[in-house]
Amino acid sequence: MKRSTRSASRRGLRALSLVLALLCAGLTACGTKTADPADDPAGPGKNTPAAQEASPEDAGTTDADAGGAENAADAEPAAAAAPTDDPNGGGAGQAAEGTENGPYTETDPARRLRFREDGEFHILVFSDTHVTGTGASELAKTNIRLLVERENPDLVLFDGDNIWGVKTEEAFRKCAESLYGVLEEKGIPWAHVYGNHDAEGNNLKKEKQQEICESFAHCLSEAGDPSLPGVGNYVLPIYDAKGENPVFNIWMLDSGQYITDAEKAAYLPVRGIFEGFRDSVYDYIRPSQIRWYTETSEQLERAYGHKIPGIMAFHIPLQESYLAWVNRDGTGTRWTGEKREAVCASEINSGLYAALVERGDVRAVVNGHDHVNDYMVDFGGIMLCYCSTVSETGYCDMDMLGARVFVLKESDPWDVETYISYVDERRMIPPAPPADAGPLPSGVIENFDGAAPALDWCGWDNNVSPEAHVEDMIVTIAEGRGYSGTSALGVSRKNFDASTTGNNAEVRVALAEPGKIGSSKYLRVWMDFTGDTTKIEVRKACFGVVVNGQKYSPYRTDDNDAPSPFWYCAEGSDKWVEMSHGGDGCFGAAQDSSVKGKKGWFAFPLDQMWKRSSLEPLDENCVVTDLYFYYCLNSDTMVNNRIYLDEIAFVEDYTVFEEPVS
Repeated sequence: MKRSTRSASRRGLRALSLVLALLCAGLTACGTKTADPADDPAGPGKNTPAAQEASPEDAGTTDADAGGAENAADAEPAAAAAPTDDPNGGGAGQAAEGTENGPYTETDPARRLRFREDGEFHILVFSDTHVTGTGASELAKTNIRLLVERENPDLVLFDGDNIWGVKTEEAFRKCAESLYGVLEEKGIPWAHVYGNHDAEGNNLKKEKQQEICESFAHCLSEAGDPSLPGVGNYVLPIYDAKGENPVFNIWMLDSGQYITDAEKAAYLPVRGIFEGFRDSVYDYIRPSQIRWYTETSEQLERAYGHKIPGIMAFHIPLQESYLAWVNRDGTGTRWTGEKREAVCASEINSGLYAALVERGDVRAVVNGHDHVNDYMVDFGGIMLCYCSTVSETGYCDMDMLGARVFVLKESDPWDVETYISYVDERRMIPPAPPADAGPLPSGVIENFDGAAPALDWCGWDNNVSPEAHVEDMIVTIAEGRGYSGTSALGVSRKNFDASTTGNNAEVRVALAEPGKIGSSKYLRVWMDFTGDTTKIEVRKACFGVVVNGQKYSPYRTDDNDAPSPFWYCAEGSDKWVEMSHGGDGCFGAAQDSSVKGKKGWFAFPLDQMWKRSSLEPLDENCVVTDLYFYYCLNSDTMVNNRIYLDEIAFVEDYTVFEEPVS
């Protein structure tokens, strides 16, 4: 993963960007031309609003219940097929104008955010920490402290779904202390917005949560105008190093929880138009909130004589975040990061993005909500950014744990730099450029008889947490256990865990001579499942390859998530038997394709290996640098009982054998 050093374009917005934005973002549900197969609610990511993120104490709360509780005051009794607001029309944010602070509410100069003496200001953004009634997890606390100490921020933001499943003030305060404690300890200012889970159902209401948060010494959060939907619509100015003039704004909005039953009914005839997440019931920024932002921004421009650049933070992403991703390869578009699940925006597009483009003072929008998306796309002059999570609570990909950083410069506040600071710093090493390599050698390219290849292993999807038991993985070169009594790679575990997390393993074998796929059609491997003491049965397993050393994004059959063929030929036989990967793109007991006790040759089609997250297929120009193998124990009989791999080859015809490459 390449650490982004790209900054926002400067203050001029091209006319083309405005036209594009106004075409893409209207006051109706937005449709796009490209559907992502991974974005179906039945696919990976959030299957339903409550499925993977259901509150531990309120698992029975339905979206309709939660939506009604949150938005009853925000929607008209009979919603029309257009964005709605609170029955009173919401407030327009009638902040004072012409005073010493303009429309800003903070009057204490001692609490003003200021640029450093070196002219920079650093913001660290966490999201979806999902602290429960027992407090922040040890992993979350460790990761927050690690990133705070690494990045040394001047301000920390929490982008929603911060604390969930908490019903009492006492329990909430305990959770808040565990989450925000390191910032209070270090004297770092912090602020937050709410997500769809913070106060859903019968959890402690936002108003009470807000009171408790504001009681912390270094909390800068504000409840905001009570006439606006939600709690926490406010703007924080960052002043120059002298603390005299505002240089940058941080706009904070409450993106709500779920649309109301009336809105669902009104949109029923056209539901599913937004392809980022079909039939979404998530909430949206309301018209009165947009008016508040627009009018406050205009007031600030009049008060200080110029537009003040800023960023905007709220939890639920915009539809344009999906549109930006599917169009990210357009001419001149800058982007970084990965999309590993659906963009779970609202079905309703209230036009906030168009308002931001029209005003031209917001340089970036940062959202959470979708825990395993961490991308940024500069779309129409506004960087649409995701922030991944630092916590395993809810759901996550361990290799993506991290927080988003914004770096501002007083000398040019319109020039905003952003990147993800990953817990695992290896993710921040720029990937190798496409290698200038020839085609892979024909025949066997690794038989483990010569110099031992570089080996790398971890838990499923790069999991290195304690739950993955990486220290219990067995990855060795075993003499006499390969084809015809030669050496082989032996893999297993010293443990069998109650959770599959502790039974998974990934192994990567570096090739001595990387090469392009070229005319190769199959990966052929000799494997022995007879075991050291008893026949071995894996729960799941799959093969893949690493391209250009990008170990965190292998191409593998697992990402196909569909049955596909592979072939087996028993040692001593010349008959190849067709088998099939299961619905998860793997083979094994849980995939109705048992390999228990088998010993011989296996062949896997390269055209069924897809890049993790982006689902790009392999092509002839992909430079393979490593072999990838995933396996999961099926029972405790596999403990210390190794699977053996040998005779790795990339071939056009898996039935034709050539002499090994010397």
